[in-house]
Amino acid sequence: MSEASVNAIRLKRVLLLLPVLVLVALVSSWFWADSQQAKAALPSLTLETLDGKPYPLASPGKTRLVELIYTRCPDVCPTTTFKMVQLQKRLMDAGVMGKSVEFLTITIDPHNDTADVLQRYADQLQIQTQGWTILRGDESTIQSVTRSLGFVARKSADGFISHTTSTFLVNANNEVIRTFGMGDDFNTDLIYQELVSKNKEGL
Repeated sequence: MSEASVNAIRLKRVLLLLPVLVLVALVSSWFWADSQQAKAALPSLTLETLDGKPYPLASPGKTRLVELIYTRCPDVCPTTTFKMVQLQKRLMDAGVMGKSVEFLTITIDPHNDTADVLQRYADQLQIQTQGWTILRGDESTIQSVTRSLGFVARKSADGFISHTTSTFLVNANNEVIRTFGMGDDFNTDLIYQELVSKNKEGL
């Protein structure tokens, strides 16, 4: 058998195996993603509210929707918060906001986002305090939070922060059970249904 024939046979085998290899790679990536997601949780750390009170982040008992933002963000962060304000009103009407459902806003830029700056941000976007807590911490603590959630944030020299565009649905045991998008990808109808459903299930 010539060398060309041998190479042709090898090529055919590779082509036949290629779909199988692709499938194995996809399945492995799904399992890897699921395992990574399963590990995501709010860490046992203490952050600070806008009035300077300590807030144990891993507080069991309620379903929480968590957004990580910075106030100088030009687009996706304020858009997400604005949509969460709309969602808050619907959940208040449903009688679950602050009872079985809470929102957390955590700054990823604690150096610039002082308590006063965050309060102005909350006032401008008309955040109501019922069931919604805004938090900050020192740089190392915030990095621990983002790392635990699998949220990537990188600050450039001009102060702009490129970051993951995810919000996190956390159950009563502080485990991330689902992620949603930010900005235009933050679907208030979908998340409303999810939160109401979780409330009925007691999760």
